[in-house]
Amino acid sequence: MIRLGTGLRFDTPGASAPQITPPPPVAAPAQLPVAATARWHPGFSDVTTAQGRIVSASDLAGLAGLTEGGAGIGPREMTDGLGRKFWRFTGAEFLNVAAGLVCDTRNMSAFMVGRVPRHPASWNRYFSIGNVAQGSAVNTLNAPLESRSVSQSAGHISTFGKNAYTAASGAEWMVPGAQMQVIGTATEASGSRLFLNERFVDVAAAYNATGVSGAEIGRYAWSPGASGKWGIFDLYELVVFSPGLDQSDALAVSQALMQAHGISPVEHQLVLEGDSIMQGTDAVTEALSAAAILTDPGASHVPGNWRVINKGISGNQVSDLVIKRDTSNSWTEQLLPGRNVMAFEIGRNDFVSGGQSAAQHYANVVAYLNSASTGILQRGWSVRAMANIAGSPSNMPEITAHRAALRAAQFLTDTASGPGQAFADQVSIVSTDLIEQGGQSVFLTSDDAADTTYYAGDSTHPGPLGARLRVTGGDTPQYGVAAGL
Repeated sequence: MIRLGTGLRFDTPGASAPQITPPPPVAAPAQLPVAATARWHPGFSDVTTAQGRIVSASDLAGLAGLTEGGAGIGPREMTDGLGRKFWRFTGAEFLNVAAGLVCDTRNMSAFMVGRVPRHPASWNRYFSIGNVAQGSAVNTLNAPLESRSVSQSAGHISTFGKNAYTAASGAEWMVPGAQMQVIGTATEASGSRLFLNERFVDVAAAYNATGVSGAEIGRYAWSPGASGKWGIFDLYELVVFSPGLDQSDALAVSQALMQAHGISPVEHQLVLEGDSIMQGTDAVTEALSAAAILTDPGASHVPGNWRVINKGISGNQVSDLVIKRDTSNSWTEQLLPGRNVMAFEIGRNDFVSGGQSAAQHYANVVAYLNSASTGILQRGWSVRAMANIAGSPSNMPEITAHRAALRAAQFLTDTASGPGQAFADQVSIVSTDLIEQGGQSVFLTSDDAADTTYYAGDSTHPGPLGARLRVTGGDTPQYGVAAGL
């Protein structure tokens, strides 16, 4: 047994654990079992802002303060539904860490508390050592706190380029989601240990670089790339230890941060698949997209012990979903011992760009879900098929026909999920098209699709309010994608 503070215990790894109630805002940051070298906390650091963005923030350990990466490109200071402050990085913000922080790549530990609303296509950089403005950026072969999707893989956490999927076992726990979590690393000369909450895996040792001063939060200092390609995450706390912690202390720190921020151990997962309608476009930023909505602190759309991941990509057709399903280290391979649920909406690009009929599209959907050894069902997932939202009048014949096909008894037969079949009760339909708000339909007809209250003006993509209603169900929560989880 591992003990967290007082009164809270859980087995590691694998046992079912109690959900932790997120604490209300408190008067002081949580005491850690080991004193931090540097610690930044949106709720307790002394912060200055300009137009809602961070200009500077103090280090609670008194060593290395933060400053905006450039005029107007600090992260936004925000407050969540539980009254807790956090900093939002949307791919175009970063913070400089003062040169007082000095780290060795093989003798440091770092932990962040945060949310990843939707993983970028490749790297997601959270914290790197070295600093461009200070002239101390060196090639550390990537950052101590980062995650990476390789060829549309699941998007595992990584430290100095050593990805969690290279571990001998346990990589399925190392995929960050939109829910609150602790992501950490503890490096040594003999190897590195990656943490996600109370879980951990061991990977190879980092490239050896010593005496690296300064750091950056939100991008990789050695090779930052262009604005818009930096980190995408909400940051609630970041703690660094230099020299690093031993494995026991590192685990204790991760668990202490879990307790301080009310983070439950992950037991189940919901993966959202689809095209730009699922991904979110324009005003529906990553932070306002499907997985982020479902896991908003203070909301109750998904229980706290669920991991929620948005894998929707603009332009996708069923053939693209098949590629993601079958790629190496795919999200489909990251099965947890609890419930593994995927929900999807797909079809707009299949009908328009792909020129497919409703019947052709239906056949492709069935094959995606039910194919020997490779189907979503064969891989161990239960499925929630979302009835497609309305589009322009020219698209409605196919949309209407596909909705009917999904609701027909034959769909369960074709996916071997009917009574007495191999995947009985593993497929259900989410009636997204029947969602109502204020007594009116939102996604049912082409007239609904033309309503810019809920759509973005193109009769295809929901705007911010529509995106929220589409996954929560609005006034008809029984039609929300996570209803009953």
